Amino acid sequence: MKRISIIVAGIALAVFAIAAPVEDPPESHVKVMKDLGKQMGQIRKGVDVEQNANAMAASMKEVGAFWKERHSDVAMKTCKDSHDGAVALAKAAHDGDAAGQKAAMKMIGGGCKGCHDAHREKVSDTEYKIK
Repeated sequence: MKRISIIVAGIALAVFAIAAPVEDPPESHVKVMKDLGKQMGQIRKGVDVEQNANAMAASMKEVGAFWKERHSDVAMKTCKDSHDGAVALAKAAHDGDAAGQKAAMKMIGGGCKGCHDAHREKVSDTEYKIK
């Protein structure tokens, strides 16, 4: 019985040790994420789409720097996808290209979703942690 308890405890420790840590996001990251949310909200309303898309592209560079320090290939790829989508959206908005805007929004949304699925853990209705 003692041997089984030791094995179970060892397995539990191993699982705990390899589980991804959950991190409180730094205020600077929270601010950039909130900025991105505001930019996306304005874009969805059709308000200053080109300007907000350019601001979003700049914000995504900050997000990329954040994830580069954490060595996440998933986050780096999804950041690039969202950044490229924001650049494409700004161009399409400037050109009055509705189809281009729609395609760019899919790129942005897919990038955001991919990173959130991999690295965002909801801990309450208003709070998230990084996993």
